Amino acid sequence: FYKNAMEKMEREIELNSYDLLTSGQIGLLRAAETIKQKGKWGHGYDGYFTKQINDSIFGTMGEKAVAVFLDIPYKYHCNAWNDPDLVYKNYNIQVRTQYNRDNYFLIIRPKAKPNELYVHVYIPLKSFKPIFKISGFINSSDILKTEKHLTYAGHYDRDPFHKVPINILKSIDLLKPPEENKKI
Repeated sequence: FYKNAMEKMEREIELNSYDLLTSGQIGLLRAAETIKQKGKWGHGYDGYFTKQINDSIFGTMGEKAVAVFLDIPYKYHCNAWNDPDLVYKNYNIQVRTQYNRDNYFLIIRPKAKPNELYVHVYIPLKSFKPIFKISGFINSSDILKTEKHLTYAGHYDRDPFHKVPINILKSIDLLKPPEENKKI
């Protein structure tokens, strides 16, 4: 039941080669700028150099996939940490992209801004195409200032975070109903 319910809620976006190239360049630029500024990734992230690049590139591609789904321009911004990833209608949106996992979840940090929509995107395990699946979204205010899903996930040297299960996310169709969506 769970898998079938999730599959009905998910929306699949396949990025074209131009979208992959441009969003991938922004991801690489974000990683390079962080290194240039001798910055550290937040929240105790200790990923090695190649993982930082992977995470940056897949993160920007996930942002681009959501922008394509919502049919909004993607602002190719670099290291604007206080800005939302996307703005749709009057919603500030943060996109969280995961890949290469067998159990997906959405991360919301306790210091996140209230009333931002967090959208979960994942790249299917062992995918052979540039397909991004939008699992759904949740308003950060539904989670913040609660103990809901708060965990260290075994990383006690890092701050706790909200590990939000995918099955409680709302369908992205609530933001953009299918009748408004010409791409699906």
